[in-house]
Amino acid sequence: MENALKGLSVLEVGVMTPGKYCGFLLSGWGAESIRVERPGQEGDLSTEDLLLNRGKQSIALNLRAPEGRDILLRLCKNADVLIESYRPGVTTRLGIDYDAVRAVNDNIVYCSLSGFGQGGPDHMQPAYDLLFQARSGLSHLLTEDAPISPKTWLADSVSGLMAAFAISAALRQREATGAGAHIDLAMLDSLFSLLSVSHGTMREKSPLAGAEVENWANRPAYNMYRAGDGRYLALAAAREVSCRALFAHLGRPELAELALVPGEASHAAFDFLKTTFLTKPARVWVEELSALDNEIAPVNTPEEAFDDPQLNSRGMILETAHPSAGTLRQIGVPAARAGTAVPAPGMGRDTATILRTLGYDEAKISDLRNGNVI
Repeated sequence: MENALKGLSVLEVGVMTPGKYCGFLLSGWGAESIRVERPGQEGDLSTEDLLLNRGKQSIALNLRAPEGRDILLRLCKNADVLIESYRPGVTTRLGIDYDAVRAVNDNIVYCSLSGFGQGGPDHMQPAYDLLFQARSGLSHLLTEDAPISPKTWLADSVSGLMAAFAISAALRQREATGAGAHIDLAMLDSLFSLLSVSHGTMREKSPLAGAEVENWANRPAYNMYRAGDGRYLALAAAREVSCRALFAHLGRPELAELALVPGEASHAAFDFLKTTFLTKPARVWVEELSALDNEIAPVNTPEEAFDDPQLNSRGMILETAHPSAGTLRQIGVPAARAGTAVPAPGMGRDTATILRTLGYDEAKISDLRNGNVI
């Protein structure tokens, strides 16, 4: 998979976190990605940039200047993909909308990634990840108590992943038809689609979507427990054979059947497990019960996940070195094994190099810089 997209060129224009993550995945699978930045953004790279811009090039262009727009359109002539995440209407004002780009390259895959999509009553509204999680129904599912502010940007990551998938599908379609495509992808749509596996159908006589899944969350054999050292354990002994092995090992085989059902009937099994898991540290329980082929895992912090042996063995943790940020440990790209460890570029680092490939000489590059075009 490392080179599955080798030979494909991607432009990232005005993209925020979801678009960066999409480009990160595509470049991790072998594509060449150029980020188009605004001039004047030089400085220290954020933690997000150090990871999500890894393996990319960076050009600084003032797209409000006619010459800046013309440079972008020249880059589009040989590009396979363009990702933009402006608010609807901005690309038209800049002269880089799908029709303008298609006029110079009619087989480009053009992905518009926005909060609410290019149409609908709310398509012009600004929004943040928190609002997408709330409107999609996800916030309601993440806690038994009052909804809480999440500690990760799930809508950003899911939307970037969905964009990479949609772009790959459009590229496959282009192989078959020779035609490019305009992808209209909304972050709210992408996050809401995640609920398809659990809450995807509303029945007329049973309007509560996801009732079956919520029952799973109320089973003692499929739950979270605090261990004796204060750490938490995730127990998923949902198979009957696992559940029976667990309670036999703990000396209460008669509770196994109760642990597989939700509701009041299971309280005895839940109370027993809650008390029992407090008697030993989480690490001891994981080692002890894993040996019985029980499904159990520690509830790791993100920092602890970096030391997970399985993730490390899969190449999902990379040791990298950045010229200004120093030595880093970073998340890799799924299915790409080693992925790309080429350091993230400074803002606009490759501007002159890219312009030279378009035929600009040093004098013209100097004029563009003096005119605040680059």
